[in-house]
Amino acid sequence: MKIKLTKQYPEQASVLAVALLTTGILCVTIWSYLLMIQNQNLSVTRSQAWNGSLAMAEAGVEEALAQLNPGVTAADVDRTGNGWGSPSNGVYGPITRTLTTGTYAVSYTTDSFPVIFSAGSATVPFRSASISRVIRVTTTNVPLANVSLGALNGISMNGNSIAADSFDSSNTNLSTNGQFDSSKTTTNGNVADVAGTVSLGNQTIEGSLYLGPTASYAGSGTVSGSVYNNFNVNFPDVVLPSLPFPNSASGSTMAPDGSTYNHVFLTPGNWTVADSGSIYVGTNAGIVLKVTAASWNPGSVNIVGSTTNSGNLTVYMLGASASMAGSTTVSSGVAANFTYYGLPSNTSVTFSGNSSFVGVIYAPEVSLTLNGGGNNNGFIGSCIVNSITMHGHYDFHFDQALLKNGPSRGYTATSWTEL
Repeated sequence: MKIKLTKQYPEQASVLAVALLTTGILCVTIWSYLLMIQNQNLSVTRSQAWNGSLAMAEAGVEEALAQLNPGVTAADVDRTGNGWGSPSNGVYGPITRTLTTGTYAVSYTTDSFPVIFSAGSATVPFRSASISRVIRVTTTNVPLANVSLGALNGISMNGNSIAADSFDSSNTNLSTNGQFDSSKTTTNGNVADVAGTVSLGNQTIEGSLYLGPTASYAGSGTVSGSVYNNFNVNFPDVVLPSLPFPNSASGSTMAPDGSTYNHVFLTPGNWTVADSGSIYVGTNAGIVLKVTAASWNPGSVNIVGSTTNSGNLTVYMLGASASMAGSTTVSSGVAANFTYYGLPSNTSVTFSGNSSFVGVIYAPEVSLTLNGGGNNNGFIGSCIVNSITMHGHYDFHFDQALLKNGPSRGYTATSWTEL
């Protein structure tokens, strides 16, 4: 019997070893690749959660600012409203919200300029973990009246003189006993327009001209400062404060100055006025008027007192039109002592004759028309409306004290820090 033997060749063992080694390398490579993909996916999801937690914290800041800025109004903001409640240890909140992309908890301090703290959290996808980030935002109160003349849709002037300059009723070097003094003016009588055309006639602006991206300057008149084309500011509508407004009696009433007025206010209070007629506001009397007359002509307005004890008048105009045919006397000379707010329903304000005005007009829907000469220094304070048309000649004198003591447009962030 013959047994046939198969001869083994060393080359076959080498091929098998190479195949096994190659397979092992491929397995390790695939495993490494899959591990890299997994780590990359984890890194991406962590990054998404990291960015998402910051977005949630910023959402909390937005809610806090919305609470602090309910709208343009002279009334104090109710910081306890909308579920915020009374403060504890100097802090309102926290308010906690859960959204589809995460959660946030936000609070703010009781300071005059609140500091906002907001913590945002977002879940890492496919992981039972979340990432949190905390930010601290400081705020300040932005002045509402920051230019002598401001318009949304164009300014048209006539005349041959100084159209706008500035003074400071709180600075003895830039006023005389708080009053405008033509020998103590400065060049901060800035004029601003968001859209439309600005035509100055032969007038001079002692200050700068700020134009929105779609606004244009006709080139007339003189601008002592610079002309800017990047003015992009929102002038929000006025919101009537939630205050009780009992009716105010009207009729001829003698005031302490010996003159007769239709409305005499000697003590602080809120009132509704449904008719036209002259107004007297006594010293230390803070008066808020809701005017419901369709067309209102107060005639003369007399607000008495010095810079330390002046009366204060705030008007909310609900009617369509107002006419200023008489003069506005603010004995203190401080424009902040008289503020006229035009609600969205108020679309027209007209100055006629030689009427003068001391105060602030803020009425984003109003077309302001100025006729006549505006004697007694013209318009002292600040005016922000929809459009301005000047047929006569008026001088506008911006009271720089409004930047410190005037009405506010609300709180805005001044710094942002991650804790």
